Amino acid sequence: MAEEELQKLEVSLKQVQDKFIGEWKGHFETELDKKAEKHKEMLGSGKETIAHLEEELKKYNEDSNKKLEILQQQAEEVASLEKELRELQICATTLLEKKEQEDKILNEKEEHLAKEKQEISAIEDATNFKLKQFIKGTEYFEDRLALTFKKIDEDHLQFVFKCIDPNDWEKAFFFTVSVSSDKQYSVKDCVPEVEDLESMVQELNKTDNFSKFVISMRKKFKGTL
Repeated sequence: MAEEELQKLEVSLKQVQDKFIGEWKGHFETELDKKAEKHKEMLGSGKETIAHLEEELKKYNEDSNKKLEILQQQAEEVASLEKELRELQICATTLLEKKEQEDKILNEKEEHLAKEKQEISAIEDATNFKLKQFIKGTEYFEDRLALTFKKIDEDHLQFVFKCIDPNDWEKAFFFTVSVSSDKQYSVKDCVPEVEDLESMVQELNKTDNFSKFVISMRKKFKGTL
């Protein structure tokens, strides 16, 4: 009797154990399936996130490369512009120095030209003054020495004597006078030729006594007869 009861108890315990294990196993499998599904969902979501991040990274790298190429191109353009700017600055400096030199040369030439004009004007004034003196002096001798004169050009004046040759009172004796740029007298075209003309001209340039020279030339002409 006791043995039967013990066997029933064992059977009951076995049934309870099997039920408990079955329920626990079912619950564990259910939880495991849930966790597996959740893990699968998380894994899928992670893959999508990774794929999205990879796509974003790829796009970022492409954009970065494009921007880098643009920056490199801009850097090359800036370097080229800087080179051109330096060349233009050098050219501008060279042109400025050249202009300053040309201005200096031009100023020197203008000063030299102004000085030459002053010198030429002074020479012309002196020449005109002497020619006027010639004319004024000869007017004094026209009646007394039968002297006439004519202007050959701007720098030459011819003196003509008559009433020297008693055989021909109309016979002309003449010489031509000019004044050089250094205010020196010179005589040419002396007809007839007279002696010591060169020394007489030298004396004229020393004394500047033209009246005495004219009288001496008349005497020289009379001496040729």
